Amino acid sequence: MSAAPKKPRDLRLDFFRGLSLVAIFFAHVPGGWAREIIWARFGLSDAAHVFVFISGFAAAIAFGGTFGRMGFAAGTARIAWRAAQLYGCHIALFFVTLFIVAALQPGYAAFLGIGGFFADPARHIVELFTLRYVPTYFDILPLYMVVLAAVPLAMALARIHPGLVIAASVALWSVVQVTGFNLPAGDGRMWGFNPLAWQMLFFAGFALSRGWIVPPKPTPAVLALCLGYLVFGFVVEFRAAWSLLPELASLHEWAYAHANKPNLDARQFAHFVALAIVALWIVRQCPEILESVMARPFVLLGRQALPVFFAGMALSHLGGIALVVYGTDIEDQIAVHGFGLAALFAVARIAVYVKNAPWKAGAKPAAVSTQISVPSAAQ
Repeated sequence: MSAAPKKPRDLRLDFFRGLSLVAIFFAHVPGGWAREIIWARFGLSDAAHVFVFISGFAAAIAFGGTFGRMGFAAGTARIAWRAAQLYGCHIALFFVTLFIVAALQPGYAAFLGIGGFFADPARHIVELFTLRYVPTYFDILPLYMVVLAAVPLAMALARIHPGLVIAASVALWSVVQVTGFNLPAGDGRMWGFNPLAWQMLFFAGFALSRGWIVPPKPTPAVLALCLGYLVFGFVVEFRAAWSLLPELASLHEWAYAHANKPNLDARQFAHFVALAIVALWIVRQCPEILESVMARPFVLLGRQALPVFFAGMALSHLGGIALVVYGTDIEDQIAVHGFGLAALFAVARIAVYVKNAPWKAGAKPAAVSTQISVPSAAQ
């Protein structure tokens, strides 16, 4: 029996994940001009929201089918293996960063919020390995680990009815909004991305990918509503907009008084949904965007998300130290960001090369496909 043809990848996932990885890199280089051009400066949601949602959507594609084809035990084993890989990357990233800071600029540890580790390494290393010490700049992978570990429970609930997964996710998020409950992150802090709240964004992507929920059709009324909320987010977030009028400044202050990114407040979630609806509508109207020469580098980055994320975080800390030592003149910033982007693309290329295993007999060079797959659940 011949094998079923491999389904082409959804370029939208790779493209937007690649964009979010670049934005995350820029956001973690302090004092750089590039931090002012990421979309977090123009709205209420940011690259982290995109990354978590796409992670959920992609997890359903990568792991969801295993539960149906091979059973619950096999699906859970795959999830556990992936979570173990993420755990290893999280620990490795922390110690790589420690090495960079200790070797080049020990004082930079205070900025990263890891100065306490040097003061009391014995206690912090135990808390690090048990995820009770999660510094601010190291909280995305732990979030991903925790929500991914909840996938077997979600698949078990879906056997009864998929609606139970949605109901449980929304209920857990609602409890967090009411109680403010979060997990300890060490040194008197709480998790910067509360997994009990952010799981709703992850499972929104997961449920959409599985076809458990259907997105609203981009009718003129829906698009107008989304665009209106995006304009509101722009006015609230973009300093040049809200600083023009006292009324807009008051609106900015009101919105921030009700903001709670660690617990994924409703305004952020709504902004991400509006942004996603508009962005996907634009891509559907102009699919050539994803096939353009400008898009291909981002597609490449998005396809190698884990190694690119790891490299991006390490390079952002290296770049931050470089700007601290040499200054933030425009030439220095261009050099730091240019080197970082070049390194990210090099890492992605190397990852493609290694995954393609060219040393094996009959292996063919990997290429970035421009064939677009549009899942029915995301129409």
